[in-house]
Amino acid sequence: MPRVNIAAEADLIEQLENEAKKRGYTIYSLTNTALKALLKLLKEGEDATTLESLVDYYLISKALDIVPVTTWYLENLTKLAYEKDSKQYETICEEVGQQIGSFLRSKASTLDELFNFYNTIKVILPIRNVVAKNHGDLIEFRITGIGFSTVSTLCAGKIFSKIAEAYDLTVEDVDVIPGGIVIIKAKVSRPS
Repeated sequence: MPRVNIAAEADLIEQLENEAKKRGYTIYSLTNTALKALLKLLKEGEDATTLESLVDYYLISKALDIVPVTTWYLENLTKLAYEKDSKQYETICEEVGQQIGSFLRSKASTLDELFNFYNTIKVILPIRNVVAKNHGDLIEFRITGIGFSTVSTLCAGKIFSKIAEAYDLTVEDVDVIPGGIVIIKAKVSRPS
């Protein structure tokens, strides 16, 4: 099969060569693997940036030990858990929020960095949109596309509240709307 030259940033190629040498790969094999993955995405109608988002999501999934399951499964499991013990269910949701908040804070130390990180991976998340509006010392977050039932949306509200707290925000109000909408109002903490 004939070979062709492909243009890329010199610094990127240098880093790729270093990583290839460390792991015993050739540049030829790495570029073919990457190009095949990108071609699959493009043929499915996806944007080229989806590949980078998938890599970031994979790393997050690996770090948090995330197991992919269907929304249907989660909706039914959350309903059963809530019916069994609503208080324990809410506690578990809050603990998940603390875990994710701590992880995110280690990757993005400010809210601006967090939104940049979110924008990188949002194309592959089930969360449809996150909007933040500043009202002086109060920030209002509107998160959409995070569950269908009241119970799963309640859990999402608990999770996002704890993520907000990881960024030193004081959550004042959480409004959970069935259909996957959570509105969180939080105050910006002032350093003492």
